[in-house]
Amino acid sequence: MASRVRIVVTGMGSVTPFGVGVSTFWGGLVKGESAVRAMSDVALSEWVPVAAEARDFEANDHLSRKLVMDTDRFTQMALVAAREAIIDAGFDGEAEYPFGDGDLTGRVGIAMGSAFGGVQSLEAGAVKLTTSTRVSPRLVSKSIPNAAAGAIAMRYHVQGPSMTYSTACASSANAIGEAAYWLRNGEVDMVLAGGAECLFTRVILAGLKSSGALALSGPDDMSQWSRPFDIDRQGMVMGEGAAILVLEELEHAMARGARIYAELTGYGSSNDAYHETAPHPDGEGAAAAMVRALKSAGLTPSDIDYINAHATSTPAGDAAECRALERVFTTHLASIPVSSIKGATGHLLGTAGAIESVACIKAIETDLLPPTANCDNPDKLAPPYLIRNLAQAQRVNRVLSNSFGFGGQNGVLIWERFS
Repeated sequence: MASRVRIVVTGMGSVTPFGVGVSTFWGGLVKGESAVRAMSDVALSEWVPVAAEARDFEANDHLSRKLVMDTDRFTQMALVAAREAIIDAGFDGEAEYPFGDGDLTGRVGIAMGSAFGGVQSLEAGAVKLTTSTRVSPRLVSKSIPNAAAGAIAMRYHVQGPSMTYSTACASSANAIGEAAYWLRNGEVDMVLAGGAECLFTRVILAGLKSSGALALSGPDDMSQWSRPFDIDRQGMVMGEGAAILVLEELEHAMARGARIYAELTGYGSSNDAYHETAPHPDGEGAAAAMVRALKSAGLTPSDIDYINAHATSTPAGDAAECRALERVFTTHLASIPVSSIKGATGHLLGTAGAIESVACIKAIETDLLPPTANCDNPDKLAPPYLIRNLAQAQRVNRVLSNSFGFGGQNGVLIWERFS
C-alpha cells in the first residue's frame, strides 16, 4: 500500500466444508475434491437440495459446553479458526493472555466480516415465540453480527479496536482490507482479521431461492452442482465456515522471529450503485475496485501472476466479473491464470474473502494454483487462461483476490510473496 508500513501474514486458521484446519482445506482443494453434498437437514432440503456443510465440525469437540450453549454456530467456527491462527502465528492459543498484558494490551485488534451474524439463533428464537412468550436471554448476544468478534476478544483479552463489517459476500475481504489501515496508521501491531458465516436457516434459504441465486438442479452427482464459469451453471451452492488471518506489522513480526507467509500490499473497494442483488452487467464497480487495489499496491495489471475469482456460479455474477477482468487486464488476461475455488467449497458468503485469501497465500507458499472444479465447458465469456479441475504447479509472486456481494459491494485484495 502507499504507506511505508508493510503488513504481513504470520498465522492462518480455518473451518470449512472440507473440515477443521488450513491443511485439511488446502489438501482437499488441490486434490480437486468437492465438499458439496446433498443437504443433510431434511427440513432445509425443501429450499435447497445441495449444500457445502462443515459436516466434520462439532463445536463440543473444541469448546466448553457453556461456551457452546452461549454462542451461535458462526461464532463457534470463528473461535476455532482464531485459535488455529493464533497458534500458527507462534502464540499460545490455549492461554488466557496469548499476546501478553501490560503495554501490549490494546495493541491487538479484531476485524471480522459476516453478512448476517447468528441467524440460526435468531430463527430458533422466532420459532420459540410461536408457542411461548419467552426466548433465551442470550438470543441477542448470540445473533448480533459482532458476536464472533466479541467472543474472540473476550476469549483472548484483546482490547484493541474490534470491528465487524457486514458487506454481504465482500464482508471478510473488506474486514482484511480495512484492518490494514489500523496497522498502517500505527494504531495496532497485530490484527486477527477474517470472517465467519453459517446461514443454513429456512428464512435465508427461502429468500435466496426466491431471488434466483441458488442452484436448484444439476448433474446426477450433486457434488458437481457448483460450476463457476461453466456454461451449464444454475446458481450458487451455499457453504459455511470461518477463516482468520493474523496480520502483523513487519517490524513487529521480525522482532519476535515470526514466520511470514505473505505480504498484503493492495486493497480496493467500491460499490456498483446499480441493483439490490444483481451486479452491474459490465462489471463497472468490480473493475473500479481492482484498479484501486492495483494502485494501492503500486502495481500494473501485467504484474499479477494469478487471479482468484469471486465466480459464485451464478450466470449474471460470473459474466459481470469476466467483463470486469477484461476491462482491467485487457490483453494481459490471456497470460494470467484464473480460478474460483467455489466449485469445491461452495460459497461461504461473508467468509469468502478470507478463505480465498488463505487459498491465495497457500498458492504462493506451495507453488500450486487451486483449480476451478466442475468447469467442464467454459462459457464464451470465461477467462482465456482458466485453471480447470486439476491444480496447476506454478510459481506466483503476486495474486489478486476478488470478492463481490449483494448491494453492489466490492472488495479486492492483493497478496505478494514476502521478500
